[in-house]
Amino acid sequence: MIRTALTIAAAVCVAAPAVAQDAATAIEGAMEADRAFAAYARENGLAAAFSHYAAEDGRVLRPASDDIVGRDAIFGAYPDGGDLVLHWWPRGGYASQAGDFAVTYGSWEFYPDGNMDAAPAGTGDYVSAWRLTDEGWRFVLDTGNSDPAPDTPPSE
Repeated sequence: MIRTALTIAAAVCVAAPAVAQDAATAIEGAMEADRAFAAYARENGLAAAFSHYAAEDGRVLRPASDDIVGRDAIFGAYPDGGDLVLHWWPRGGYASQAGDFAVTYGSWEFYPDGNMDAAPAGTGDYVSAWRLTDEGWRFVLDTGNSDPAPDTPPSE
């Protein structure tokens, strides 16, 4: 009986660091996928990037709109081409102990004319939920919010 209890205790002690490592590895993997997603968007446009990094059953939530579900629908929902730039970067993340599901969160800036030297036309934050697939990390849910517009100074 004691031998069985000691064997179980030893197995738990050995497995616990592996679980923590899986979660830490998953967070870094999902954050790297998020950064690659942003770079892909700058190089190939929003429609291509969102459809490329979406899982087959991916879902995008937008304010005052129905959910956009599936790669084809996501591709059709985003503008393709033009000068606009949606620049984003992850600030952190969380992952499952199994290491196959993660959430990243970060900030975004919008430049409608592509001039990133100018002040952004909009800013906000986002959250993306990721699943590890045979294709790598793919988002299953993406949503964000806009920061309030800055106060306009009173005219004199």
